[in-house]
Amino acid sequence: MTGRGSLAVRLASLYATMLAVVVLLVIVASSIALVFELSQFTHDIIVAKHDEARFLAETAQRDGQTLKSAAPRMIRELSGIGLDVAVFDERGKLLAGDASLHPPLLAHMIAQRQREQSHPGPRPGPGAFPDHREPFGLAVVQGGYVAFVPSMPLVFVALFPYWRTVLTIGVLAILGTFFVGRIFAREALRPLDDVAAALRSLAQGDYTPRSFIMGGGDEIGNLTGAFNDAAANVHQAMEERRATEDRMRRFVADAGHELRTPLTVISGYIDVLRRGALNDEKIARQILGTMTLEKEHMRNLIDRLVRLSRLDSEATPLAERLDVAQLLRDQVDAARRFDEHRNIDYRVDGALAILADPREIGEALWNVVENALKYAPDAAIHLRGSREDGRVRIVVRDEGPGMSELERLHAFERFYRGDQRGEITGSGLGLSIAKRAVERAGGSIEIESGPGRGTTVTIELVAAADLPLGVPQQI
Repeated sequence: MTGRGSLAVRLASLYATMLAVVVLLVIVASSIALVFELSQFTHDIIVAKHDEARFLAETAQRDGQTLKSAAPRMIRELSGIGLDVAVFDERGKLLAGDASLHPPLLAHMIAQRQREQSHPGPRPGPGAFPDHREPFGLAVVQGGYVAFVPSMPLVFVALFPYWRTVLTIGVLAILGTFFVGRIFAREALRPLDDVAAALRSLAQGDYTPRSFIMGGGDEIGNLTGAFNDAAANVHQAMEERRATEDRMRRFVADAGHELRTPLTVISGYIDVLRRGALNDEKIARQILGTMTLEKEHMRNLIDRLVRLSRLDSEATPLAERLDVAQLLRDQVDAARRFDEHRNIDYRVDGALAILADPREIGEALWNVVENALKYAPDAAIHLRGSREDGRVRIVVRDEGPGMSELERLHAFERFYRGDQRGEITGSGLGLSIAKRAVERAGGSIEIESGPGRGTTVTIELVAAADLPLGVPQQI
């Protein structure tokens, strides 16, 4: 919560700062505009004051008053808020008004009037100066001059109420933006807290999948989407790791048990030989023969373990387009060499081809056929190949005693051997190797069996009719 609150406060402060900058810019720009408008307004007022000053001077003259005696009344009439007024005679002497006002152009106007009076010709009277000759802040009246100077307080008096109103509204808006922005930021950043909590759980070893649903395609939605994908991948990887570890533990335990049996037998016979069995040649030959069988059994087990380990690797097999008829023919030939008196046949419906690693799929088929040779003695074995729905189906069926339902369900488990195995040697890995090899080729394998009904193993693989034979490629 602290991290989210801190970030929310920073974001809200940023929003408020941006608004404050905008408000300041608006105030400055609008103040400049108002000052410009006030200057135009002041200009119009002073121009009107010029005419009013001349009117008051003429009125005083008609009433028999001098400019000096009328000056105080003119000051009262002409003065106003933000406007300073002073009255001067023709020589520039202050008659009334603000003594600090002495426009720089006053001396110039007096000198100009004196030059005009020194030349023959009509003497210019009040108001005789054209607008382009009369200064903006200096009105020429009968008997002197009236000076007008706008005071700065006029601007501030006009702007202060505006500034006060705008600043008050701006401060309230900034404060409102900060508090409302913090609330919105906290809500917007809430998914980050959820993601952070989920990541902490992951760091602590809790790989339970969590999913966050965010609408829209904003950055937080992209973040939660990426987390969902990552969490799903981590969960899947950990589940696969657990499954692999479980398989490995079972594998090590079963392999240890299977290897311990021949080693125990060999060790026992070695003890027998040490106790004097070597003196009896017949017994010694029997013991050595049994030890040789156990040694072969252990070597066969180790070879199968190595093959199974290779099949469990993540390396992608290099597949080729294989002719199904040739593949089945090779299996039948090998089986007949194993048992030349057995009725073993094959049939392929049409020209069929599959995409698989020849060594792996050949070993898988041989393990299935070998199982039939060992567990269905003297029974006929039939191999069939057909195509259905774009996949090639290979069926190995024997006419032997079949399996119980329990044996059928556990047939593909590693080191599993049925209760009816008798004296038949084996490691219980043949069908496990076949299943793994078929799965690596992208296929599936199933067993159908029952007591007295024989056993049927069905393998389905990817058809590869359009590929050239014998060209390796990844699948």
